Amino acid sequence: MDSPKISKLVAIFNRKLRTEINNQYEHLGLSDKNYFYLEKIHENPGISQAELLRSLYQDQSIVTRQINKLVADGWVQKKFAISDHRRSELYLTPKSEAILPKIKLIHRQINQRALASLTPHEAQVFGELLAKVTAEYQPHNSTEA
Repeated sequence: MDSPKISKLVAIFNRKLRTEINNQYEHLGLSDKNYFYLEKIHENPGISQAELLRSLYQDQSIVTRQINKLVADGWVQKKFAISDHRRSELYLTPKSEAILPKIKLIHRQINQRALASLTPHEAQVFGELLAKVTAEYQPHNSTEA
């Protein structure tokens, strides 16, 4: 399969998933973007914004804007690091800790529906291959050409 076809199919699949996630999250006051931030902070309490930035492959301005919105909306708390007061650490608030199980359930249900046309083995292989490609692929920086 040629790469333009793969890119197109991944984009279509991504759009479908994000649309359904946003429809499900709308009544919670969240969006598909929020989930990844909340999940990363949940997995790494006290993560710095710089570490979060590196793990999400987003522009700094986008991450800063999203974190500031999550803080303003009461989902994330920023605290100064004890060892270095110039560095802030990110933590989930009780509000986000309470909603996280519901968010994870929504994601599981959407994933199950999205992969319903695959056998359990195919779904497992698809997930493993997608994880491998995601971990290994590094976008080419167009300014280096």
